[in-house]
Amino acid sequence: MKFFVKLVLLIFAVAIGRFAYEKAVDLPLFALKEIELEGNSLLEPDSVLRISELEMGKSIYRQNIKYAADRISVQSGVIGCSVNRGFISSISIRIDSARPVLMINGDKPYGLSGEGMILPIERNTPDLPMVTGRKFSRVKCYETLNDPDIVYALELYRELLSISPEFCKRLSEINFGDDGTMKIVLAPGGTMAVINKRDIHDSARRICALDKNEILEESRIFDLRFGPVVVESSIKKGIL
Repeated sequence: MKFFVKLVLLIFAVAIGRFAYEKAVDLPLFALKEIELEGNSLLEPDSVLRISELEMGKSIYRQNIKYAADRISVQSGVIGCSVNRGFISSISIRIDSARPVLMINGDKPYGLSGEGMILPIERNTPDLPMVTGRKFSRVKCYETLNDPDIVYALELYRELLSISPEFCKRLSEINFGDDGTMKIVLAPGGTMAVINKRDIHDSARRICALDKNEILEESRIFDLRFGPVVVESSIKKGIL
């Protein structure tokens, strides 16, 4: 009998708690008043609100934030999204969009993100290193380009950036020759370095060290494919 009474009281308490919760979440205090945007997306709050189907004035506890995140995540160029209830009457949304780090040639120039995503060139797109020696005629915006040379180019760019951002700013081209060679060209002056694909980390470290020690000279080629030895020659004579 005591067990039955306790069970009834527990059910009653749960029902009262549920009723109180349902009433509390609809208080004007929790009505959505502000969308807080984070990340690098260029989307405006109104666009995010429309895409996510969140509703201003509706309780933040009545909003389907998982659905909102899924809706935003499938937008072109978005590589990550999280939606969280904020303090009292706000919802915070973090949107990470792909940003170009290199350029490639297709039917026209395209940007290439660090994830290998093809991106359109916008008016505010900065000057970026160009992948040359290859043309990707059938690429489409927001597709991921799966190509071995692109993997090498992105890996080299990441390595150079991690070792010396200043050196990376001088990077003008990453070139792939018909003979399988991989070269980088620096601006200004056209200094060229031939890279060992089998150990991009070592090649990036060595070329940055040469630059730091002011060994790199304009109109010269530095071949790093022969272990610790660097073969230097004039671009006019060539080595390839």
